[in-house]
Amino acid sequence: MKKVFFLSLFLALIVIMPAEAQFKLGIRAGANMSSLKFNKEVKSSNVAGFTGGVMAEFIIPGLGFGLDGAVMYTRRGSELKFSDIVDAVGNVIGSNKSTTKLDYIEIPVNLKYKLGLSLVKPYIFAGPSFAFLVGDKISEGFKERNFDTSINVGAGLELLGKVQISAQYGWGLNKTLKVKTLDETLNGKNRYWTITAAYLF
Repeated sequence: MKKVFFLSLFLALIVIMPAEAQFKLGIRAGANMSSLKFNKEVKSSNVAGFTGGVMAEFIIPGLGFGLDGAVMYTRRGSELKFSDIVDAVGNVIGSNKSTTKLDYIEIPVNLKYKLGLSLVKPYIFAGPSFAFLVGDKISEGFKERNFDTSINVGAGLELLGKVQISAQYGWGLNKTLKVKTLDETLNGKNRYWTITAAYLF
């Protein structure tokens, strides 16, 4: 139902957007720092990843409001550490560590507001992101989910009407990865920072 709702909202906004709206295509690339937030005590460290793809922007002249959408390849993951391994007298002799890598085709759809300045235009944006898993590198015992939904919030600057530099934070809404231990099942959700640069044609 969530997927149907967000898709319907996106299509409705396109339909009602006036014909004079400014439409631009571009390419976007950047880096992200991501981790997995678990429902229990699991130490999770950020890992670096790459993102890149194509984008489109619709802005209503005079109002500064519009839509920003893209189709991106994105790699996310996390370095995980579970409970330490101890010997019979309580000495730490090792730890359970695992690094996960998850590759997605991601489709973010953001509402965008851009200030109408001349050379440098600050902007803010927020919206959902739909990611489809296309590859992974995970340890035995982990179970990944093939579809991920997130909410993104960010800000950026547009230079000379051609170059956009932005930063955003994303919250995963569904359980991305799970692993069963001896006592319970642990579920992780994506969390990530992303910095990108885009060139608009």
